[in-house]
Amino acid sequence: MITIDRTSNTPVHEQLVEQIRYLIATGHFKVGERLPSTRVLAEQVGLSFHTVRKAYQALEKEGLLDSRVGSGYTIKERAPLSKAERMERGASVIQEALQRLIGLGLQENEIEYLFQEQLSLLESERERLKLVFAGPFREMAAQCARQISMIVQQPVEPVTMPEVSRHQDADLIFARLRELRSVLEGASRADAVGVYVYLSPQALRRASLLLEHETLGLVTRHPDAIGPLTAEIRTQTGFKGQILAASIDEGARHLDQLLPLTDLVLFTPAGRRRLLPYLDEERPYAELSFRISPESIDAVRQAVPS
Repeated sequence: MITIDRTSNTPVHEQLVEQIRYLIATGHFKVGERLPSTRVLAEQVGLSFHTVRKAYQALEKEGLLDSRVGSGYTIKERAPLSKAERMERGASVIQEALQRLIGLGLQENEIEYLFQEQLSLLESERERLKLVFAGPFREMAAQCARQISMIVQQPVEPVTMPEVSRHQDADLIFARLRELRSVLEGASRADAVGVYVYLSPQALRRASLLLEHETLGLVTRHPDAIGPLTAEIRTQTGFKGQILAASIDEGARHLDQLLPLTDLVLFTPAGRRRLLPYLDEERPYAELSFRISPESIDAVRQAVPS
């Protein structure tokens, strides 16, 4: 949905402003809808939350966003520009674009072709479905959204269950079977498809072989994953020993104290990069990833027209 071109001469925060402005203008973001938090959007597009905040603040100054303490940024209804103002600003944008295209050496017929091509792409973009994956915590939602996005070749937005009600305009919401009813209740105007999501068997097998007096370490990216994953591990492996858990978001320094107390470390993919420097060959570890079953992949393909 939002992509950043790091080779562009346009500053990153300005690219973000332009794309969010476009998403608001095309109705992807509705009046009154809350935007993702600065940290969530920063993680999704690979930027710092300071950069996202700078973009949000710029849009707030334009009158497109409204901010309230504890509520984040929401889309604000504003008086539309007059036709004269729209034409004046549009002419300025077109003039700048034409100057850059001519500077690249493009001929008049080539410029006209590019404009027509981009208009066709915009029409296709408007027809694109709004797809969402709702999960019990952020890491599962993000990972499953990426998998489905690769399957259907369309953007899929990850959200957590409390955020589902803000996506009534979604064309399709994917969720685990156990959350399907809650999704239908929270976003009654959207269609929903249940999928079966399982944890990587190799990691669970290693956990199931631990003895009761041994200790399992669990490292996630976000704190909201710790409770659900701890319960899931115990249910699927029968492990009754101690589980020590930590999230990378809370800082990595405490890992020096936690890891020596464990006999096996399981970590989620989102925490892998920052965790690996703290691991050594003497302590076994495994990545605990989320996977969509083959049967559910077929259901996803059937639900989203190619």
